[in-house]
Amino acid sequence: MHPLVRSVAALLAALALSAARADAGAGPLEVQFRSVPVPQDAVPAIAQDRAGLLWIATTKGLARYDGYRLRPIELPPETGARRGLGWVRAMAPAADGRMWIGTEFLGLVAYDPAQDRVQRHAPGAPQAPIRAVAEDRAGAVWVGTVGRGLYRYEPRSGRVESQVLTWRGEAESRVLALLAARDGGVWAGHWRGLARRVGERWEDVPLPGLPAGATVLALAEDSGGRLWLGTQSGQLGVVEQGRVRWVQSLGLPVQALAEGYDGQLWVGSKNGLFWVDTASGAVQARLRQDPRRPMGLAGNDFSAVLRDASGAMWVSGYGLGVQRHLHHPALAVRGPDADGSGPLAEADVRALLALRNGEVLAPTQTGRVVRLDGRPGRELATLGTWPRERQTVVEHLAEAPDASLWMAAAGRLEHRAADGRLLRDWALDGGRAQQLLLRADGSVWLGMQEGLYRLAGAQATALERVHLQGDAPLHGGIYVLREAPDGRLWVGGQAGLLREEAAAGGVLAPVPQAPGEALGSPAVMALLWARDGRLYADTTVAGLHRLKGWDGQGRARFESISERLGVDGLFGGHLHEDARGRIWSQQHVYDPQTDRLDAFGGADGGHFGSFWLFASAELPGGGLLFGGSRGLLRVQPEAWQSLRTSPPLVVSSLRVNGQPWPQGQGVLTLPPGRRMLSVEFAALDYADPSRLRYEYRLQGLDDDWTRVDAAGRQPSFGPLKPGRYTLQVRATAHHARWDGEPLQLPIELQPAWWETGPAHVAGLLALLAVIWTWTGWRTRQLRRHEAELQALVAERTAELRELSLTDTLTGLRNRRYLELRLDDDLALCLRRFETPDGDGPGPGADLLLMLLDLDHFKRINDEHGHAAGDAVLVQLAQRLRQVFRETDSLVRWGGEEILVLARETERRDGADLAARVCAAVRERPFDIGPGETVQVTVSIGFCAFPLDPRQPRLWDWRACLGLADSALYAAKAQGRDGFVGAIDSLGLAPREAPTSLAGWRREARLQVITSAQRDAQPA
Repeated sequence: MHPLVRSVAALLAALALSAARADAGAGPLEVQFRSVPVPQDAVPAIAQDRAGLLWIATTKGLARYDGYRLRPIELPPETGARRGLGWVRAMAPAADGRMWIGTEFLGLVAYDPAQDRVQRHAPGAPQAPIRAVAEDRAGAVWVGTVGRGLYRYEPRSGRVESQVLTWRGEAESRVLALLAARDGGVWAGHWRGLARRVGERWEDVPLPGLPAGATVLALAEDSGGRLWLGTQSGQLGVVEQGRVRWVQSLGLPVQALAEGYDGQLWVGSKNGLFWVDTASGAVQARLRQDPRRPMGLAGNDFSAVLRDASGAMWVSGYGLGVQRHLHHPALAVRGPDADGSGPLAEADVRALLALRNGEVLAPTQTGRVVRLDGRPGRELATLGTWPRERQTVVEHLAEAPDASLWMAAAGRLEHRAADGRLLRDWALDGGRAQQLLLRADGSVWLGMQEGLYRLAGAQATALERVHLQGDAPLHGGIYVLREAPDGRLWVGGQAGLLREEAAAGGVLAPVPQAPGEALGSPAVMALLWARDGRLYADTTVAGLHRLKGWDGQGRARFESISERLGVDGLFGGHLHEDARGRIWSQQHVYDPQTDRLDAFGGADGGHFGSFWLFASAELPGGGLLFGGSRGLLRVQPEAWQSLRTSPPLVVSSLRVNGQPWPQGQGVLTLPPGRRMLSVEFAALDYADPSRLRYEYRLQGLDDDWTRVDAAGRQPSFGPLKPGRYTLQVRATAHHARWDGEPLQLPIELQPAWWETGPAHVAGLLALLAVIWTWTGWRTRQLRRHEAELQALVAERTAELRELSLTDTLTGLRNRRYLELRLDDDLALCLRRFETPDGDGPGPGADLLLMLLDLDHFKRINDEHGHAAGDAVLVQLAQRLRQVFRETDSLVRWGGEEILVLARETERRDGADLAARVCAAVRERPFDIGPGETVQVTVSIGFCAFPLDPRQPRLWDWRACLGLADSALYAAKAQGRDGFVGAIDSLGLAPREAPTSLAGWRREARLQVITSAQRDAQPA
């Protein structure tokens, strides 16, 4: 055998042995992945474009992934019924944002995000299945096919150039891998070897030790610019100074290569994933699918490995689908033992204790107490089980200064020697033990599900229940027991926060809290005294608090850190401090120096099932350990880096008026009539897209931010008016911080011709003309209508005024009418008498004032009813209108009493007028109902005005009215159905007016005429 061949064989054998040693996996710590649901879990290729979107080739075609959904990438609808791209095995992102796609049957195509469509390219290229695509620095696209070789495509000119690859002088047409290096070089892996482009030609690169050649399946470039290659037969090599050096023989086809975030080379094979040290070539780990690890690899047949723009690693394959590596340098999960019969095969750990010798005791639900190596670099390797003959589940444990152990398990408190021997045990009450504290005085304190208990020392016979100050029993769960720097015990639980009145005194009392600065929730889950002396407390609902101090009355003043920083709920139920003063739990970290609170978890590679309260420990070297339902979470605080809070944003879809619309580049210009806009955006944080929150606004429409979760990423706007808008979107994976610049999409909605400035001016002028014409016509119409309304109002006003001055029953005037007219009538009459012409005031200058009253009208109402009385009054009014003139005023004065003001009537005619009234009433009976009548008479008293013509103002209106009323009563006294009237006065004063019939008869100064006198005169 040739010496070179023997040396290569020896090297390969050594490397194979190294690979075999690494076949067990990555050690006790888990490597976690999260799967993206894809059809049939078969993915031949993955890639990431310049925007950060992930491209996934599936059995049902090509799709683009934004962290939330797979969007199919298809040919335009006009291409016919077959729109899918079929089987895709190669993709390459272009510098201009396009994605080059090598298909099995359709040749080379490209997706243009500016047009949101797939276009065919290189129509003159050889038609064959494409296995590799790469774009070089000049923008040329290199395409490797199976059966038709390699060709170069110039997108700008559309020119296609076939490239000749040879191996030992023979043409090679089966190209399986391509790489466009950062230095401008182009490399091709083919069926029988490796070739590189030198100038304008291709050179064959020798593969040492492989005289028959080797099929090169994968090429990759590391951060140092070195080229790595993998072969069908399992060789892994690196090109250094133009020569291939083999570094490992894996014995399996190497199908995918990529450099990881930590500088290791990820090697995807036909049967597992390898991590290889690029410096030594040693295999650090071999990862394979383990059905017992739900967060592990989903398969073993790898087709692609990808490092995305954020540094995260992706793998894809057949039966594997697509998976993202979940990783954070500070987090790791110690899952179950790989050996199903190992001590930690069941990794449900609900209690933890870090011993002073560096070991960690992890009691599981099986009853075992597993020993783990907690020292730095040992990765919590299993050391065995701690000797304990009982199989009861240990709920809590603590190490004493003498290395003995105290354990609470299944209702018993056990004291054991360091070798596991049971020294003594005691019965426990109060349910499950939740806290166990050993104090310097030798006492043992146990916080239970119901109450707090104390064992005075190892020699005590029984535990005693701890009471509050005043001997009141302490009820409820006890969650935390901590000694303060001054030696006093602090207790947290359902009953709130309590402390000893004095160090080691054993007497507890509630901690008084200042109003407005008390704990946000009464249930205290964890306490921590930091090195700076400040007290931190974690509560069930309000989260993390910090003691600010004490007020003048000795009450505690707390600040709610969680509430101030916008975090709801429990901080974690555990509190630990790292070397930099940061406060940790299994799901949050708070940095007092920057006042920043961050969350972490399964998306960062820390998925360890449900975390358990009361299960945490501090490891040697500063690490932290937390127990969960499927393992242990290890935190290395010194490696912690705050997570990126503002991932890159993309607009993943646009719809205008309900139809898909290309996004284009720069300003999104929409033609007239496109008023409805729908947009879908996504922040490209593939670790856990559901935790992202978004804010968006469309400036020009609304300047306020709208906050939504991942389900609200598809807002719609419209109908929009023509103009300029800017869609702004920002996202965060943090609960409160909105860092980074927002995504901005300028939008211009073009106006229709009638929405332009000149059209508006012309329309405005036309509108003004129409308004002017219409205004003139309308004004004329309104004026005409106004005149009609005024006439109608005047008519109606007159009617209303008439109604207001008229009695509704009889139609006669009412008192209001008389009040309106009387002053004018009196003034006119007085003027006639005070300024007479010639021989006197003249004929017709007098006013006659008559009061009429129906005789025995009450009898009519009593005997015939009020309706009969109303009928009599109505007929009386009709008869009076026949006697008096229209110029006289007939006023219903009240009830059956009528006041008549006869104008321009001679006073000596008053008796005739009164007699006519009496006759008109007496001579005809009044009709009061069907076939029924009644005979009615009337009595009248009247008075002339002015009563004394020589002294017109001696008798004013009221005096004359009183005299007429007196005359009415005199008429009734003389027998009714008659009248009594005063027509003149000779110096009689109003106060001397007669008040009885006798007075009327004997008053010589008053000229009186009565119906009795008229009846006594001879005919």
